[in-house]
Amino acid sequence: MTFRKFSIYLTTLFILFYTNIALSNNNIYYLDIDYLMNNSLAGKSIIKKLDEKTKFNKKKFEEIEKNLQTEEKNIISKKNVLSEKEYLNEVQLFKKKVEDYKLSRSKTINQITKIKNVAQRSLTESLTPILAEYAKKNSISYIIPKQSIIIGKKDLDITSSILEILNSKIKSIELQ
Repeated sequence: MTFRKFSIYLTTLFILFYTNIALSNNNIYYLDIDYLMNNSLAGKSIIKKLDEKTKFNKKKFEEIEKNLQTEEKNIISKKNVLSEKEYLNEVQLFKKKVEDYKLSRSKTINQITKIKNVAQRSLTESLTPILAEYAKKNSISYIIPKQSIIIGKKDLDITSSILEILNSKIKSIELQ
């Protein structure tokens, strides 16, 4: 096969494949998942419950911090009264309390983050069958996240339709 025949053959194949790709009629829509997470009834219930937990823990930790500050001032005021050994003992005990507080606070923050992730995953898992049913009903080939789109027609955004369906089917998500 000569180079000329080979290039004609390759060009013909390219045109055939390119035409098929260009003429394909796949129904591709997009969805703003973050919007659903923040504005659906279930998403709002997650946010509200997490805010309540966060506020409760914040209040608790502020009280502990205030007590630690008072204790620190108390230890500093005793510096000249106590022997050096007793003072160092109290300082060591105080440092231990501060480390315990930091560890407890860190564990609580991590626990709240884990609860949030589990709740969001649960909402996403509940959303999957809704999307599958919607896609089947409306002959949609692909639903992709809006975050992956640079430019897209507004009429390809199905977020508001999915939000209505999601709100009608799932009112809240329980936190674990």
